Amino acid sequence: MKKELTNLFDKTYLTIEFDEANKWIYNNWVGVLPTDKVIQGCQATLEFLREKPCPHMLNDNRKVVGSWNSANDWIAENWMPQALAMGLKRFAHIVSPGIFGQASAAEMITRVGTQFEMRLFQDIELAKAWLRGA
Repeated sequence: MKKELTNLFDKTYLTIEFDEANKWIYNNWVGVLPTDKVIQGCQATLEFLREKPCPHMLNDNRKVVGSWNSANDWIAENWMPQALAMGLKRFAHIVSPGIFGQASAAEMITRVGTQFEMRLFQDIELAKAWLRGA
């Protein structure tokens, strides 16, 4: 099961797939992410989660360029409550190499609080190990 979202230039900015071996949803974000694309992508992850209920999500931002801070309010107020209601328990977020993307992720984690377990990683293997350890 796999879903791809593309921008106006027909470039894929998000691939969502179920990792059957590990039993989690893997989101691979790519490029510059305007707020509307972050929101559309997050809505797509919710649709995917609805179709394939799963307590763990691996969110990969290694190929993201720039900040997505402007979407954090929407993520905290809309995405998070819905994801929790669908049974999401652990969210491993691999930060982008740039400082702006890292700052966006750090700001988002402060909003999560104790709603569910979210950790930031720079290494995908460490993120996978953390999810497997649940």
